[in-house]
Amino acid sequence: MATEQQKKLSPQDGVRDCPVCGSSATRPFTKKNGYSFLKCKNCELVFIHPELPPGDLAPLYSEQGAPEKGSRYPYDKMEHRRQRAMVRAMRLAKYFVGKDAIDVGCGGGYMVDAMKRRGARTAVGLDLDPEAIKFARDHHHPEAIFYCESTGEFLKRGMTFDFGHSSQVIEHVGNFNDFVADWAQLVRPGGYFFLKTPDRKHWRTGEHPETWPNPPHYTQYFSRKNIVILLEKHGFAVVKTFFNLKPAMEVIARRQ
Repeated sequence: MATEQQKKLSPQDGVRDCPVCGSSATRPFTKKNGYSFLKCKNCELVFIHPELPPGDLAPLYSEQGAPEKGSRYPYDKMEHRRQRAMVRAMRLAKYFVGKDAIDVGCGGGYMVDAMKRRGARTAVGLDLDPEAIKFARDHHHPEAIFYCESTGEFLKRGMTFDFGHSSQVIEHVGNFNDFVADWAQLVRPGGYFFLKTPDRKHWRTGEHPETWPNPPHYTQYFSRKNIVILLEKHGFAVVKTFFNLKPAMEVIARRQ
């Protein structure tokens, strides 16, 4: 039975092919915060339509932190964030110890710092938020390197890595196919990439669009099925999935 949100959509909202699997079996699904979303019957992706142009999204990438509390970046959580990053780095250490690592969408740089401290040969962070990058440079390992650039801009530097990391980023970008294609150029053949993103079909929550975070900050909602398809399309093979109590998915993919 259609939900009230689904009933609000009309044929005039239009459709487009699924940006993950290319299927034309997409249909109006829901509206959130005034934005229309389609759902692919083939791979289950729920995605914003029409796609938001880069100019609309760019200002959102500089809103990290807690602006409602008067702080663009939550400095008061430094030690908590540092400890959480160190725990994750310990879990992932076998993929980057003695190797070159990058965090795409690094925010305040905690994971970059943790990877360097846990033994990465080089640890690089990439983010579009200049304040977050300044914070990272001021507060983390002196040998950690940070760039305030898009992945497209950074690729011109010709740097490649054995291990890539991106947490809670892909759900916010516009053309996420280009984003993942950039990962494939950043990670060397045989290297690994860690991806974390919300799981809209998590076993504890089920599919309830009314509970999902609102656009325009969120522009697509993934499930495990379509994340595997997306990564494979861009030359990665998922080799490990992690169990999560919270409604998120974490996967390790290897560059083919």
